[in-house]
Amino acid sequence: MFWRRERSSVEIESGGQEIDALKAMKVAGEIGAFPGLSNQDLTRLFKLAELTKLSSGQRLFESGDRAKQVYLLLTGCVQVKQVSATFVEEFGPGDWICNQDLAKPTRHEATAIARASTLLLILDAQVLTAVGDELTGYLHRLMEQSNRERLTRLRHAVDAFASRQESFIDLLFDARTRSSGGFAQSPAVKQLFSKVKALPVSSITLLNKMLDERTTKNEIVELVTMDPSLTSTLLRVVNSPLFGFSHKITNVSHAIVLMGHNTVYQVIMSESMRQSLPDTPFFDELHRRAIEVSRIAFVLSESLKVARPAEVATLGVLYDIGLVVIELLKTYNAGLSELFDTLDSAAMGSELMRSWNLPDILCKSIAYSLYPEFTPPHRVPVEVRANVAALYLARCCYQELHADAEAPPRPFIADYLSALGYPDLTLDELLRQRVLPKLRAQLQDLPAEMAGRVKVARR
Repeated sequence: MFWRRERSSVEIESGGQEIDALKAMKVAGEIGAFPGLSNQDLTRLFKLAELTKLSSGQRLFESGDRAKQVYLLLTGCVQVKQVSATFVEEFGPGDWICNQDLAKPTRHEATAIARASTLLLILDAQVLTAVGDELTGYLHRLMEQSNRERLTRLRHAVDAFASRQESFIDLLFDARTRSSGGFAQSPAVKQLFSKVKALPVSSITLLNKMLDERTTKNEIVELVTMDPSLTSTLLRVVNSPLFGFSHKITNVSHAIVLMGHNTVYQVIMSESMRQSLPDTPFFDELHRRAIEVSRIAFVLSESLKVARPAEVATLGVLYDIGLVVIELLKTYNAGLSELFDTLDSAAMGSELMRSWNLPDILCKSIAYSLYPEFTPPHRVPVEVRANVAALYLARCCYQELHADAEAPPRPFIADYLSALGYPDLTLDELLRQRVLPKLRAQLQDLPAEMAGRVKVARR
């Protein structure tokens, strides 16, 4: 509270009766509301001003009301809260509620409610004119001092809130990371890696080529064309119901001309990853999701000019691969199924990818891929921060596109947008203005279900 005075011992009667101005003046004196003011000026002020008594729960003003008065609390308590805020500011005896300039009245941005039986002295522009320049100047100085003390209190409240928030973030971080990596590196888990079908050598070769900035498009085309495994994978997928092309594609060159080498790469990588997944409905759905996240990640990276599109798209394909290891653990230890559900799938996926000798930048990016759910960007290593942020935002866009009601909270999404250099961009703007236009330009190259969803998404 600011301008905290001693509480008055004078009882002010209400109950529909006229408020006794002399008693109110005595209250003002006891709480030190007008230091140094003569009795003559005090009497003149109380004759011209309005005295109002509020019951507990009664509103003093509403958000949106014209702000053409200032208020001095003589007794009681008033709480002020903005509509969308959680912070409540409390005013008591001796406090002024005087945010507005009476010469230029605007509208209240908050609602004020009495939380006890409250007596107020109310001044407006007409009163301040009537009391004369000297007394008006005195009152303005009181209100200015009151506002300065109020700002000091608010700064202290903000500092305290920030400190508590940081403590909660630290607790959440510790809870999520305390045992995340150790188990994924244990011998028991590493033995399971051999039971997960690794990515084909040809796919890893293609991946390394795509991540090498020196690689040309022609080299990618030549690699896919000359490798029977990559060729068969590509043609099998593009001719499946997943894409729904109206005519059969019979050669790699046609597929590359039709879809582009980046899309061909994403198709091959997602299908290669599918071969590592168990043949169950759960992993069928995981694979479908990975394809969509990968496509979103690519265009997001391309649109925002952050990270490397092919790299982020690869992360989109692989970010849930750790769930395979967790499912294997549950299969071999059915009685501990619920315990394994709490394991860090990102740590599992990262270690599995290391066992496949995938590039370190990918393994490390996956290891930190869940961090945006529970901690700000500064805890993510700089070398993978852009990858992690872009992948996280792609996953959020996917959730929005699917109207996922079970999507986890996103307390740090603005921080990750800022980390990529877009502090003023919202998730909705990212999806509607950056991602969807690029996806709509590629409708014929998208999986049929995704294309249908993109086509009808709100612009």
